[in-house]
Amino acid sequence: MLSASRERGGTAGGAARVVPILVAVAALALYVRTLLPGMAFDDWGEMQSVPWVLGIPHPTGYPTYVIAAWLFERLPLGDVAFRANLFSAVCMALALATASVIGIRLGVAPVIAGVAAFATAVVGTIWGSGTVAEVNPLHVLLAALILERSIAWSQGRRLRDLALGGLLVGLALANHPLTVLVAPWAVGFAIWSGRETLRAHPGWLLAPVATGALGLAAYLYLPIAASFDPPLIYNDPVTWEAFKFLVTGEQFRGQYDGLLSASGPATFVASLPQLWSVVVAEAAIPVAVLGAVGGLVLLRRWTAAGVMLAGIGVTGVYAWANYLHLEHYLLVPFLVAGILAGVALDGAARLVAGRLPDRRRAVPAGVLAIAGALTAALLLATTIDAQDRSADHSAQAYVDDVFAVLPPDAAILSFWGASPPLWHATLVLGDRPDVLVVDDSNIVYEGWGTREARIASLICERPVFIIRPTAAELVPTLMHYQLTEVARVRVGSGTPTATTELPLYRVEPPASCAG
Repeated sequence: MLSASRERGGTAGGAARVVPILVAVAALALYVRTLLPGMAFDDWGEMQSVPWVLGIPHPTGYPTYVIAAWLFERLPLGDVAFRANLFSAVCMALALATASVIGIRLGVAPVIAGVAAFATAVVGTIWGSGTVAEVNPLHVLLAALILERSIAWSQGRRLRDLALGGLLVGLALANHPLTVLVAPWAVGFAIWSGRETLRAHPGWLLAPVATGALGLAAYLYLPIAASFDPPLIYNDPVTWEAFKFLVTGEQFRGQYDGLLSASGPATFVASLPQLWSVVVAEAAIPVAVLGAVGGLVLLRRWTAAGVMLAGIGVTGVYAWANYLHLEHYLLVPFLVAGILAGVALDGAARLVAGRLPDRRRAVPAGVLAIAGALTAALLLATTIDAQDRSADHSAQAYVDDVFAVLPPDAAILSFWGASPPLWHATLVLGDRPDVLVVDDSNIVYEGWGTREARIASLICERPVFIIRPTAAELVPTLMHYQLTEVARVRVGSGTPTATTELPLYRVEPPASCAG
């Protein structure tokens, strides 16, 4: 039976149309104001460069992101690194706007849904992802769109919503494997809520299957791109085995075995104190607490939708607890918590309004919306310094410092965190095209076996330099070559910005090169 809130969520008015636009504009303005202006280290730097050269990034290949970012980077807005960072800001702003639409569909007053979405925008994990290039903002956007279309289908039972939902699931799966934590809940909800319609029209199920396959076809990008031998290519997936290795993330399989192990639930419970620490550190207490309350309210209002959202949130946290505590695993749970926070605030407003005369029943919603907006503004003001990347030029400074000491035709053996800015400078910007950047991944996938073997292939032909994250990793090289420190540079590893000062060494050629 349709509840009053569900009927209300299906209606559209002026506020319901305007509020998501305002949320998108406000969030985008905030993220652009704090956007990283240029190059980045580590995975973030990789995602600034790979789309531009139509290359292939690290597992799982993320073809939807590469294609979408390549298209976005055609816009004549600043340099390529800035455009890549801006793409993240746009994706996250649209995801938050979609979250407000979901709230409205769930029966939340538009102004409250908008305030809850903006409060989510200033959660540190969400905010940080919206200011630098990475695949996760697009993942959050696609996850939000999947949820919105599943609810739209349940309310309207239109074939086009079912078909679009299938396409979104396919594209999301080709963008990020974390979609497996979202799609089953959304698909289950869509089938359950539309079961009567699907019984009457069983052939309709072919539509999302077909469009889902169309979205998954984005994976064809990987072998096609690899066949053109682009300058940045991870694992060269031109064979089935190499393709499977990349797409399944087999390289990292040992790290996520805990997700399916019998110890997973215990690990999840043991991680709850650390989860709370993250919530506190990321200024997410209001969103998290109200989200938990909102989940209970929605379970009572519309059980199926409540189960879907709560299931997605808990599953995401479970994955975070059992896989290295990577904070980007909490992005979708935080988004879901923001949606449910709006449900909680709306429930409180209705409870109070029911005790007031008709002419004053709109007052509680307005008061709670203002209180929520003030809370979001306070959180913004207290956390902006920690989230502001607008003055961070550390990757550019690193490139300048390295290039200043590299002679013509030099080769530099680098590691994953430090390689991306050098890739961007040489392959995207065209600075110092004479420099050869040899990353650890090149050592593995080009079959050299060891760094020392690669050095031996270069040392008599061109000047060779090396930078490593720890002194211990230089020991094998020191067994064969003399190293001379030529500079100290600030490098980032596991972060888009520089955090550590490391020595840069020249590898001295052996006497045999003279002969």
